[in-house]
Amino acid sequence: MLRFMTNLKVQEVTFPSACRRILLFFGKNSYFQNEVLVKEYVVSAAGYRASHSTPIQWSQHYEREAYRRQTHDNGLNFFNWFCGHHLAGSGRIAELIMDDLWPNVLKYYDRKKAPGDGSHRRTGSFKMPR
Repeated sequence: MLRFMTNLKVQEVTFPSACRRILLFFGKNSYFQNEVLVKEYVVSAAGYRASHSTPIQWSQHYEREAYRRQTHDNGLNFFNWFCGHHLAGSGRIAELIMDDLWPNVLKYYDRKKAPGDGSHRRTGSFKMPR
């Protein structure tokens, strides 16, 4: 599903309390109708604590499958992370996205010389942090 993601942004909000928002922008896809999904975290000395996420508007043909996965799959996957506010590791994922991936995205983009091409044109692929 992340292959439909077109952009990622992080917003800092200081009023009424310190929080950060992860905004995930999506192109048209067969899973859900939202163009933007937002997950909000309260920031404290203890780290990030999930506080709110956009309700996902599931496509009619995928809604039953999404519900099944959320209720029967306790594993860490995108939608369990996004929808669950008490998922173990959620704060760590937020920390990686907001403190490392967002400000330093180029270090995760592998740049290689295009094959058979002497020019400086390059191709690349994205590597997720571990």
